[in-house]
Amino acid sequence: MKIAIAKNGDTVSEHFGHVEEFLVVHVENQKEVERKIYATPKGEHVPGAMPQWIATLGADVVITGGIGGRASAMLRAQGIDVLCVKPLSIELTIEAFLNQNLEVLSDQCSHDHSSL
Repeated sequence: MKIAIAKNGDTVSEHFGHVEEFLVVHVENQKEVERKIYATPKGEHVPGAMPQWIATLGADVVITGGIGGRASAMLRAQGIDVLCVKPLSIELTIEAFLNQNLEVLSDQCSHDHSSL
């Protein structure tokens, strides 16, 4: 299983569509076996581009602090689970996921997109 975590420094990013990096953690038998950071594609923010790119990374799960409905639906349509969580540290988030006690919230993306 591969988990793509939207990151902002050392914490989970609060906004999926505007992150500059994703940490992809490869997990087998509830243990981390590899991790790699991927810079998001540069260029204009095009709706739908990020979910397509995430799929090319082979992600099975996306963890983010918030995500819009369209992006979330596009990921789920590709068989990728979407988990919205509090913006905790990356390390605490991975540990909670592996221990199967990650607190999943509803979609936390509640700001106005017209100003972004």
